[in-house]
Amino acid sequence: MSQTKQITKSIRLKPEENEILKNISQIKGMSEAAILKQFVLDGMKSYRLEQAIRAYEHGEADLSAAAKFAGISVYRMMTLLEKRDVALPAETEKFINGLKTLADAFGGSDALRQTLTELEMDGSFQ
Repeated sequence: MSQTKQITKSIRLKPEENEILKNISQIKGMSEAAILKQFVLDGMKSYRLEQAIRAYEHGEADLSAAAKFAGISVYRMMTLLEKRDVALPAETEKFINGLKTLADAFGGSDALRQTLTELEMDGSFQ
């Protein structure tokens, strides 16, 4: 069994922040160091998830890459995106393009064509 070398980091807390930490430590029955470590790990996980979602929203990462960066499954990423009402860019764009094709092929209404043009111009589906 190999031991990974641990690295020590230190932080400065205001007295009121220290009191909150003491309280949490007592409630959880864990050392303050263990609580701080858990907070840091949770914060890093949350940060990576937010960055992955942002990259996905801006088209900088596909679903699989975003999930991998966040350290979660693609299914979990899809669930989180749905809960946040984040559109799936590729599918939305394909849907709009499909509607345009159908409107061209079967003579869609002027209202439909106008809506599609507006969506295209303001980038709502990108």
